[in-house]
Amino acid sequence: MNLTSAEYKEIARDALKEKRFEATISFLLAALLGAFCTSAYFICQFAAAMGVSIRFFEGVPHFLSFLLVMGIILALFYFFVGGAIRFGYIDYNLALLDRRRTEIFRLFGKFTMFWKALYMRVIVLICEFLYSLLLIVPGIIAVYSYAMVPYILEEKPNYSVGRAMRTSKKIMKGHKWQLFCLRFSFLGWYVLGIVTFGLAFLYAGPYINAAEAVFYNEISGRADVYYGRNK
Repeated sequence: MNLTSAEYKEIARDALKEKRFEATISFLLAALLGAFCTSAYFICQFAAAMGVSIRFFEGVPHFLSFLLVMGIILALFYFFVGGAIRFGYIDYNLALLDRRRTEIFRLFGKFTMFWKALYMRVIVLICEFLYSLLLIVPGIIAVYSYAMVPYILEEKPNYSVGRAMRTSKKIMKGHKWQLFCLRFSFLGWYVLGIVTFGLAFLYAGPYINAAEAVFYNEISGRADVYYGRNK
């Protein structure tokens, strides 16, 4: 079923109605534990935090060395741990949409997939980087082609990363523009998040991720099966 961005967002808002506080805490924890560390927004935010720290504390003895070491440690922690947390956060959002029992501890329920999550991040990043070396457009196409890989692996943990990437490319065929429009429709929230130093994302973050989970539900056919539309 092809829905508009407005319809994806409406379904997400409806799912969040009675779970707003819990969803906000889940999003905040997921963000703090590196679930989104490979996103452009997170990288910019991390760089900005480093820049602000340098501006205000550069006079402290050995501060730059300390900041460099801490930055490397945090970046490695986010990258290594964040993949498994990302799977857990996807599980939380799908449960939210399905009206199943949701709880914050779902974030930590996918650590059995730790190595697969790490391998997924490395391989997908390498593929996106290699495509981007060709030109900007192939790089963007690669980003959208592989956008559903973590959703597929969370739902079907028996899949290999390669199979999940092929499946993502298949289900995203004809839907890349749709996902771009959905993400672009949140541009105002991204701007507001930047000018409020991230505070607006306490509201927008769960909303954005729930809407993207709705998108996956629809284009993958999961919604048809789970909600009995095929009967």
